[in-house]
Order: sequence, then C-alpha cells, then structure tokens
Amino acid sequence: ENSARMATPQTPRRSLSLARDAFEKKDQKLSKIAHVQGDVVRVYESGHNEKENAVREAAVYGGYEGLCVSGALMAALSSTTLLPSQILSMCIGTMLPLAVGFSLRDFVRKRAEHQYYRHEREREEWELENFPEGEQKEMVELYEAMGISSTDSQIVIKTLSKYKKQFVDLMMLQELHIVPPEGSPVLSGMATFCSFLFIGMLPLAAYIGRMAYTRGGDEVVLGPLSAGMTTTAITSAALAVTNRANLPRQNSRMTYLLLFVALCVVLLLACVRPSRFVTAFLEL
Repeated sequence: ENSARMATPQTPRRSLSLARDAFEKKDQKLSKIAHVQGDVVRVYESGHNEKENAVREAAVYGGYEGLCVSGALMAALSSTTLLPSQILSMCIGTMLPLAVGFSLRDFVRKRAEHQYYRHEREREEWELENFPEGEQKEMVELYEAMGISSTDSQIVIKTLSKYKKQFVDLMMLQELHIVPPEGSPVLSGMATFCSFLFIGMLPLAAYIGRMAYTRGGDEVVLGPLSAGMTTTAITSAALAVTNRANLPRQNSRMTYLLLFVALCVVLLLACVRPSRFVTAFLEL
C-alpha cells in the first residue's frame, strides 16, 4: 500500500512564467525560485495547456489566412465601381465558404494526426506485450547509438520497461519521433472558422466603411484601400504578438489591445466622417 502511494505521479511544482522571465533576464536566482520544491502554490500555466496552445495556433493561422484573402479582395475590388452594399455581399459570399473550407481542413488534419498517433501507439503496445525482449533490445541499441555505454543502456531500459505506459511513451518519442497531438480537432476547426471570419472581415469592414464616405475620383480607390491596409497592418501585428511562444500572458494582453485598436479604426472609418487631415493621410 505504501509503495502504491509512492508510485503515484505528482505534478511538478513550478512557475513556468517565472522560468521564462529568468531565462530572458539570465537570472539564476529567479530560475531557482521558479523550480523550487516544497510548499509552493501551484500556478496555472497556459504554456502547459495543450488545448489552449492548439486553439491559439489555429486562431493565429486562421487569422493570417483571413487577412491574405481580404487583402486579395480589397486589391481586386479597388478597381471596380460597385456600391458598398454590393461589395459587402460579395465579401460575405467569398469569406464564409472559405472559412468553412479552412476549418474543415484543420479539423481533418488534426483528426488524422490523432488517428495516426493512436494507431502507432497501439502497435507499439502490442509489440511490447508480445515480444518485450525485442522492444527492449531496440531501445538499448538506440541508446548505444546516442553514445551511452551498453551497460548503462541496459540498466536504464531494464528499469523503464517495468512501467509499460512510460516505456511506450519513450518509444513513441525516441524511436518513432512522434509526439502526442495537441488539442481537439473540433476546437481547432472552430477556432480557424471564427478567426478567419472575424479577423479577415476587419480590413474589409474598414474598406467598405471608408468607401461609404468617399465619393468620386481617385478617392474611391486610394482612400478605402489605404484604410483597409492600415487595419490589416494593425491586425497582423496583433497576430505576430500572439504567435510568439514566450510570455503568453503578456502577449495576450498586447494582442487584445492591438485588436481593440483595429476595431476602433473600423468603427471610426465606418461611423464618423474623417477630418481633412485624416483624409489626406489615408489618401497617401
């Protein structure tokens, strides 16, 4: 009974945000604090949340794809004489089916990753169950190829092979180089769909809103196109901040700020007639 309690896995106690701060500052004392064991409060770490990472990744790439499509639409529509209502209908008719297509692509890709990982893991478990000596020999040879002595390799593998799940995890990673897929296929698909539509429509909304207050001449081309590209630049900056791997909490705040600024630009251009100074700036 005591041995069973000792074998129960314990979640490591550390603060990932502190560890990242310590690395950025090259602070050894802060690194020790981040990894200290004892009566430490467990802190939720977004970097360890696989579902959140997968959803964030799908949202970022879905947003970039939406910006690319909206940029192509703005470039094509800038040479037309369509009314804002006609352009809005065309944009929605283009963005909606593309959002569905990209979300299905991510769903199928993630689902295939999960199926492949599950199939290979079941195969390794079956081989370990039916021929454990062969699997242990393969891992010993792998460790020897890494420069570990034969004696030490046999000791390590003999010890790890007592724990079936952990040994299969090791084979999946070091023998097959397959890591567990992150996140849910459904959540990834939904994140791609929402991000593609929302972020992709921001520049188009600025373009259409600016066009609604622009009449005649070259202003029809330059003003709305400049407004759309300005919003695209702000939104791209927000996505770039989100895509950074370190300091996710600080990046999330900056991302929300940049997206809020992009939304304010859209509302300003759509609801308020710009002043002459702003108009001259947008016509550059």
